[in-house]
Amino acid sequence: MAVTETTTESWGSRLGGSIRGVLIGLALFISGFPVLFWNEGNSVKTARAIDEGEGACISVDSNDKVDAENDGKLVHMSGKVDTKDVLSDDVFGISATAIRLKRNVEMYQWIEESHTTEKKKMGGSVEKTTTYTYKKDWSSNAINSSGFKEQGHDNPGAIEFPEEEKYAANVSFGAFKLSDKQIRMIGSSQDFVITNGFKCALPRVQIAGNTIYVPNGETRNNALNNRDVATQTRIGDMRVTFRVIYPHDVSVIAKQKGDSFIDYTAKNGKKLNYLENGIEDAASMFSTARTNNTIVTWLVRIAGFLLMFIGLSMVFKPLSVLADVLPILGDIVEMGMGLVAGLLALICALVTVAVAWIFYRPVFGVILLAIAGFFVWKLIQKRKAAKAAKAGAQP
Repeated sequence: MAVTETTTESWGSRLGGSIRGVLIGLALFISGFPVLFWNEGNSVKTARAIDEGEGACISVDSNDKVDAENDGKLVHMSGKVDTKDVLSDDVFGISATAIRLKRNVEMYQWIEESHTTEKKKMGGSVEKTTTYTYKKDWSSNAINSSGFKEQGHDNPGAIEFPEEEKYAANVSFGAFKLSDKQIRMIGSSQDFVITNGFKCALPRVQIAGNTIYVPNGETRNNALNNRDVATQTRIGDMRVTFRVIYPHDVSVIAKQKGDSFIDYTAKNGKKLNYLENGIEDAASMFSTARTNNTIVTWLVRIAGFLLMFIGLSMVFKPLSVLADVLPILGDIVEMGMGLVAGLLALICALVTVAVAWIFYRPVFGVILLAIAGFFVWKLIQKRKAAKAAKAGAQP
């Protein structure tokens, strides 16, 4: 089943749209500067806070007792997190003595997929051909079918039993109690195992392994309909699984406050509060914190560069649309403008990071400015070579 839709956008309409996009492009380009500058400062402050924390941290051999002498200090401890809280899912009758219980729900639905191809025509217009195809599959999100191009692919709407997550309110860590923030940092979830003889609180469901299959409303309301939901799936059916976190060993770095923990605030205002699953020494946990800081820093750097690149591409877009009167000329201009946008975005990103580093890390900032200067020199050389080639081609 497929639907094909063909539309044509005139050259004038494309040009008007690209001109309107210039303002958006400028906003994106400009927003890249504060994002990159803030990111470098945040990275340096976080790194310094980690260094400060590692120097101040005290490793406590055991968490079996609360040592009042460590109150107000940054401490490292390892041990078992435990709870006596019973977490229950009242809809399905699942319960477990656990730190977290999460219900995952998927619904069998129609999914619309689209594929678009564009063909430039003489005069600057563009013909777009979009093909819409449909398939049935499981999805954890309710898919709105009201906008589907082809009728006959109707989804129920909202998922009747949505995803749900519950946490234990009381989690002990030896002689200590974990804060709500730390409880939500605990990982190592696993599938909840449905044992033989389990009776689901929701009637007319089927269980296969650790999955509960829930028939759609039409089937559940028809007492004579006893189809096998797992093998004869219909739109609106749901499959439900559970993930659970049981008591296990963790390692904590945080500021001790009485018999619990709070964030440690470094001199520069950055807060430290770490929890890792398993037995980890303090050095390993601080090393992980540094690695995470580096990863976040590079992700934001890439995001800042992309803001600049996409913004400049939108600013230059009217030039390629103007040239699209001859499609081959438009392709050449678009490629050239893409290279220019990429190079200018790289230069601006490097300069911004360099200025931030001069403010926070002077030596690295000067080196980065030199690299940016090299790219500027290469851009100037390229323009000179292009002018020389053009002058040589003239009779």
